[in-house]
Amino acid sequence: MTQANGTMSLEHVRMAYERWHNAANDGVDLLSAFHTICAPDCINHMQNGDDGTTSDAESYRVQGRSLYPDLSLEIDHVTMTDDRMILQMTVSGTPSLIFRIARGRRVFSASAAVIGRVNDRAEVVEMWPYLNPGAMLTFPPQSHPAPPPIPDGLPGTEVDANAVLSQWQRATTGPEFLDRILASASPNCLVHATNTDVGGTALVESQFHVVLSAFPDLTVEFRDGFVTNDLLIAQFRFDGTQRGWLGIAPPRGARAQSTGAIIARVGIDQTVQEMWVYLAPGMGLFFPRKKT
Repeated sequence: MTQANGTMSLEHVRMAYERWHNAANDGVDLLSAFHTICAPDCINHMQNGDDGTTSDAESYRVQGRSLYPDLSLEIDHVTMTDDRMILQMTVSGTPSLIFRIARGRRVFSASAAVIGRVNDRAEVVEMWPYLNPGAMLTFPPQSHPAPPPIPDGLPGTEVDANAVLSQWQRATTGPEFLDRILASASPNCLVHATNTDVGGTALVESQFHVVLSAFPDLTVEFRDGFVTNDLLIAQFRFDGTQRGWLGIAPPRGARAQSTGAIIARVGIDQTVQEMWVYLAPGMGLFFPRKKT
């Protein structure tokens, strides 16, 4: 775990964000615009478990475009620290024919996030994308969602956020991670799920149960987590063997990895008041790792 403080300054992060936003406004789509602010040796931690270059990441973007030709991003939240920017977004698009046949849906949307670490030249030197436009295939939205809870706790501090993150990072398996998430959640915790559903902690349970049904031996490895003010950012890698259905994907018996993140707002009583969940368990199946 790292504290969101470093040798870089908030001004460098703001400059990087403005460069990215300006590139997007000049007609470059938001995904491509990220690559205009990357350093030549930028490390991209992709969601299938590969760590690659900007050109590697671009190849996955092109594949994503083939599945969702009109893929678009809308910014929901921007958080900046001394050396990172955290962009929380909604991804939407019209799926290609095969995906429409699979679920009969014409428009898909999903929650997404991109985290970039910035150097003193306002370049992104490390990037973690959490983009899963196929989330509705894996996690079908609720037909009749319950009214979302209203968080009522007072904001915590970095000490409080670190305490919760430390508890989460002790988990080594999927079930243990879920137990720790639920144990830390306040009764009125508001959850923003991967498929854009909004509700209580039952959403976290249901999405983890989908993943665990497909990968019964799921393990979790935490990487690069940090805190800023009352927010914790838990970044992790899932690893498991697909023994059950995952959305439209039948069991393959294949080993697959994927990365994910949970951003959570922690209260002064060290309980989670609100969380945003970014899971993409099928990435390692549909886009097998090129590097090991």
